[in-house]
Amino acid sequence: MTAVAYDLASAAAHQVRGPLASIRLRLQMLQDQRPDIAELPAVLGEVERLAALLSQILAWGAARHPDPAPEPVEALDVAAARLEAWSVLADARGVGLDLGGTAATALQVHGALEHTLDVLLDNALQAGPPGTTVTCTVHVTERRVHVAVTDEGPGMTGEEIARARSPFWRGATAAGRMGTGLGLSIAASLLTASGGRLSLAPAASGGLSATAVLPMAPD
Repeated sequence: MTAVAYDLASAAAHQVRGPLASIRLRLQMLQDQRPDIAELPAVLGEVERLAALLSQILAWGAARHPDPAPEPVEALDVAAARLEAWSVLADARGVGLDLGGTAATALQVHGALEHTLDVLLDNALQAGPPGTTVTCTVHVTERRVHVAVTDEGPGMTGEEIARARSPFWRGATAAGRMGTGLGLSIAASLLTASGGRLSLAPAASGGLSATAVLPMAPD
């Protein structure tokens, strides 16, 4: 797809996102009022899938045209906020969430860390079976801020790790799950635009450790 096509897709996604959010809210309200309508969950699921796709297109556009000047971000605060946002889904799936580490100020293009953690937490909660814990930790080494999300799922093979950041690639464990295969690719692009990287490695727990690495802000 050309740069012009990406820009058109991003513009269209911006235009559609508002009406789609209104449709989703109305469907959710109708589902609460009329639980007897059997088709509603499936229709709402399709709307959720479309909303996720639009978000991915918008994020991909941001990765292709990042803000010219990275901005400071408090990594531990962002991590805490994203864990809180995902806590309802984690509770529903019977997966624990844990946050640790130290406060650190990183540099990012706008929204890079927030978006990346949403991708990593979504993947980790999908991978981790009930009764396990997804852990997010923040630490600093050599003027780099590392924000790691570790699950206790099946993990990835070396070949899967090598391919996971490619656009539209989906691993064997994603079979039957909603998604576009763009999440890790977009996250990696945003981190690269920020002067950082996305690191994937087997975890000691047997799952996957996915780490957003960003430059540390000057003192």
